[in-house]
Amino acid sequence: MRTKLASGKLWIIALMLLAGLFLTSQVLAYETPAQLTAPAIVNANSATVHANADAQASIVDVVSLNQVVTLIGRNADASWVFVRTPNNILGWMRPQVLTYTINLFDLTAVSTTPVPTVTPLPGTATATPTPISLANATGIVNTGALNVRSGPGVQYNVIAAVYFGDVVTLLGRNGDATWLYIQTAAAVRGWVNARYITPSVAVTSLPVVDSSVSTPVPGIPTSTPVGATATPTPVGPTAVPNTATINTGSLNMRSGPGVGYVRVTTVDSGQLVWLLGRNLDTTWVQVAKADNVHGWVNGRYLVTGSSLSNLPVTSQSGTGTVVAGNLNVRSTPGVSGSVVTVASYGSAATLLGRTSDNAWLYIRASDGQEGWVNAGYISTGLNVGLLPSLAGPVPGQPIAPAPPVVQPPANPGNTASLRACPNLTCQITGTVYSGLAVTATGRTADNTWVYVVLSNGQEGWIQAQFVALGVPITTLPIRQ
Repeated sequence: MRTKLASGKLWIIALMLLAGLFLTSQVLAYETPAQLTAPAIVNANSATVHANADAQASIVDVVSLNQVVTLIGRNADASWVFVRTPNNILGWMRPQVLTYTINLFDLTAVSTTPVPTVTPLPGTATATPTPISLANATGIVNTGALNVRSGPGVQYNVIAAVYFGDVVTLLGRNGDATWLYIQTAAAVRGWVNARYITPSVAVTSLPVVDSSVSTPVPGIPTSTPVGATATPTPVGPTAVPNTATINTGSLNMRSGPGVGYVRVTTVDSGQLVWLLGRNLDTTWVQVAKADNVHGWVNGRYLVTGSSLSNLPVTSQSGTGTVVAGNLNVRSTPGVSGSVVTVASYGSAATLLGRTSDNAWLYIRASDGQEGWVNAGYISTGLNVGLLPSLAGPVPGQPIAPAPPVVQPPANPGNTASLRACPNLTCQITGTVYSGLAVTATGRTADNTWVYVVLSNGQEGWIQAQFVALGVPITTLPIRQ
C-alpha cells in the first residue's frame, strides 16, 4: 500500500515539473521574440557601409545600385540601419540609400559600437571575395578641393589638388585605410584623406602601400610614354605652398574671392591657415582654418615660404578696381541692360566673366550684386582673356578708353589709422591717406566711427570726422 502511495506521489511531482517547464518555456518564448530581418535594395549608384553609425566612421564595404542587403537592426532613432552585405560584411548604412518594405522601428535596436571582426553565421557558407581588378578601382572626390600629398598625413607636402566630382584611380591605402594612394587624371600619384573619396570598392580590399616608396602597383598601367624611360621624380621639397601665416590684425575670411562675398569668420595676426587654392591673379586665396572652416582671404596678407601662384586655381575669377566715378552695373552686356547697382570709384570688383571680345566684364560688386560693366572702366592686372567667356560681343558697342588710373601719392600727406574696432585703443590694422576712395558699409550708433572697405580688400573702422561721405551718415546701417 505504501509503495503504491509513494509511486502515486512521484507521478504527481513529475506532472507538476513538466507543467512548470512548459509554462517557463512559454514565458521565455514570449520575452524573446524572433529577431526580424528583411531585405533591402540599394537605390544609389554607390553606397558606403560604415563600422559605426557615423558618417565619419571607417568604411568596411561598398555596395552598388540594385544590390540586396539584409536589414538586421537599427540605432535608437532609426537614422542608421545595421546590415549584412552581399560580401557577408556587417556594418551600418543610411536608410535613405535603401528601398525596403518594413517599418524600420520593427527592427531590433542594437548597439552602435564599432563593428567587430565578421564571424559567418552558423550554417552559412563563407562568401569568397571576388578578386578586385585594381585597374577598375576608382573613387570620386566628394569635397570642394582636396590636397594630394606626398605621404599619408597632413604633415606631408601638397603635390597637386583634385576637385569635387573628379574621378581618381585607387592604387592602395595605408594600414588603417584612413589615407588612400591615388592617381589623378593628370597621372600624378599621391595620398588623399579617405573620408573625402567615395570609392567604387571596399577600401580595405586595396593593398597596403609603403608610404616611403612610390612603387607602381601591379595591374595599374603607368603613364610612361612609349620609348621613354621613367625617371622617378623625388618628392622632396615642393614649390606648392602648404600653409601660411596671417600678417594683419583681423582679416576677413569670405565665402568667395572678393569683398562682395559674405564674411564667414575672421582670422587673427599670426594665425596659421592651410592653403587650398587661388583665383586667376592670386589676389585671393582659398584657405582652411584649424577648425576646418573654409573660405577666401586677400592674398597680400599671407606669409608663406613659396609663391602663392603655384597653388591650383580653384576659382576662375580675378580682381579689378573701378576707375569711373559711378559705374553702372547692368543686367546684360551693353548700355541697353537695366542698371542692377552702381559701383563707386575705387571700389573693388570680383571679375567673373567676359564677353567674347573682352569689351564687357561680368563682375560681383562690393555690395554683393552681380552684373555687366564696360571693361574700359575696370583696372586690373589680370589678362581678362583668361576669364570664362559668358556672352558674345555687343553689336555697335565700342570699347571705352580706359581712364588713367590714379596711383597713391608718393607722399600721402595727411593719414588716418584703420582700426580693428571703433575705439582709439583698438589695434591698428592699416593706414589710409587723404583723397583715397573707400566704400562705407556701416557706422556706430553714435555716428562717431565709420566701417570702410578699401579697394585692396582690407576693412576696418575709421573716425567719421576723417571721411567725406556722399550720403548722410545716418543712412548707413549700424554695425555692432
